[in-house]
Amino acid sequence: MTSPETLRARKHLAVVLVATNALVFALSRPAAMRRDLHGLIGAVFLLAALRGVARDDDDTERYGVRLEGLIPGAAGDARSLVRALVEALPSALRELGVAGAVAAVVLPVYALGWPLFNHPMGPRHAPFAHDALGAIAGELLAVALTEEIFFRGYVHTRLADALGLRDFTRTRRPPWGDAAKVVGLTSLLFALTHVIAEPGIGRAAVFFPSLLFGAVRIARGGIGATVALHALFNLFERYLEGR
Repeated sequence: MTSPETLRARKHLAVVLVATNALVFALSRPAAMRRDLHGLIGAVFLLAALRGVARDDDDTERYGVRLEGLIPGAAGDARSLVRALVEALPSALRELGVAGAVAAVVLPVYALGWPLFNHPMGPRHAPFAHDALGAIAGELLAVALTEEIFFRGYVHTRLADALGLRDFTRTRRPPWGDAAKVVGLTSLLFALTHVIAEPGIGRAAVFFPSLLFGAVRIARGGIGATVALHALFNLFERYLEGR
């Protein structure tokens, strides 16, 4: 028999996904693009995730998005913001190192498969050749951070709850079958949202890097490394596209 908590998780997840994808669709239409409203999609992901976590149990650590004192968990955090940031630096550097190591192995393989789904739009050049700070900050904060908080933080965790795997995200190495279900379904939802925003088989291909992001999320117990890895993938894809 399905537990009340599992039914509650399914209802909450369905409502959040429908509402979020509806907003993503609206903000990615030509009329919205002409008014530069497309940039609000990141805010939609961020607000949907944080609202969903708060409505669940405010246990942000379970969702892998506590980010030290920046987003306190249910117990709160008495430290100052500055102290929290300083104490988080060693962890941040470790997660950045993990992301860099994974990217060094995977990106060359990704480059081989990329032409099967996409075509370059122009001559290739480093995406940060003219505005390094803007390109990196944009991909890291406006895109990777917001999408990872929503998909690898909220959706990944709530999907496990909806499957009756309440303790899934508290287990560093959950059963392989459970991990495959959660990562696979989260990646399908990730790809669906990208296709809603920009129809085409090329956008559906984000399913594959999403599998990697999900595996890293499970291995690391949080989204720190996945945010950095996601940003590296996006910058590399911009290079492959020639923009």
